[in-house]
Amino acid sequence: MTLTCTLTICTYNRPHFLVETLRCALGQTRRPAEVVVVDASDTWEEHRDQMLEEFAGEWETVTLVYVPADVRSLTFQRNQALRLATSDIVFSLDDDIYLYPDAAEKVMAVYEADTDSEIAMVTGRFADGPYQTSGKAKHVQAGEPVGRSKLREWFETQLTLDSHFVPYADPVDMGPVPASVRHLNVHPSGLVNGGRTTFRRVFAMDSGWTELLRYYATHEDSDFSYRLSRFGRLVVAPDAGFFHADGNDSTASRFRINTIRVRNLLALHAVHSSNHIRSALRCFGSFTKFAGLYLIIDAAQKRFSFPTVRAYAYGIAQIPVFLFLPMKNFQQWYTELQERMYGNRYKS
Repeated sequence: MTLTCTLTICTYNRPHFLVETLRCALGQTRRPAEVVVVDASDTWEEHRDQMLEEFAGEWETVTLVYVPADVRSLTFQRNQALRLATSDIVFSLDDDIYLYPDAAEKVMAVYEADTDSEIAMVTGRFADGPYQTSGKAKHVQAGEPVGRSKLREWFETQLTLDSHFVPYADPVDMGPVPASVRHLNVHPSGLVNGGRTTFRRVFAMDSGWTELLRYYATHEDSDFSYRLSRFGRLVVAPDAGFFHADGNDSTASRFRINTIRVRNLLALHAVHSSNHIRSALRCFGSFTKFAGLYLIIDAAQKRFSFPTVRAYAYGIAQIPVFLFLPMKNFQQWYTELQERMYGNRYKS
């Protein structure tokens, strides 16, 4: 079974990253059928023309759809790109994610082996840098960690993406992968962040990203992959290498970032959970645990104002507001709250 794939990218004022992301995508051993770019920049047309000129010869065989953002927001842009995609499989990448040359080939092999569509999402492995985009791309293998204590290893297991997210219902299935793909190097995966997300488009059309998270969208990827796991398995193909160029330019304080994190999670439970009492108990337990963990971490990092601890303590106090206070329009209330606590970063 041969499937087609679409690469979707959401961007905002970062053509220097976008050009390298496209260079790596178009240099794949398994090229995409189409590329969809949703650009929130005021000068999106200039960026589009730059990409058309830079890769002029490539667009003869790969369809380019380059459009302005209907709404300047990562979740809205991702959903807009999803609606424009037409292939069986979607690679939804950040604009600073560079694919290793055979990444798409490795990922697509999993989907094509999964003839019963038991797998909803395949992710790859974040590879170590530096990644060379000029000339032949180079894999750099991670070395064995040196001098890591058992205590540090334990802390790292407590601070994973899955640990920070509180599920609305059952946890993600971590059982054996489907029999159809066991001959491949594929393993069960927990939640997936957006930098290396690929999925079956038909499942995502019934899910999408939660547009309630409009500005600083922490937890949007965990939420998306968790809800997609209701349709099929999440797996990782570690031979598929992704490099994150790390274009994060946030200047928000640690306290504010973590306050947004806990509030976003509470907001997601408010709209997706069918049992708010269960959600309240789960969030209380999670926030209490992280307040205790970060009490040690903040102190060890000499952050004696304990910004992360205060954020999680504040989250505990906010549980009744988000999950039990009656509101006429929760989405409008939370959108306005996001603007006050972080600000619309797309405003000039």
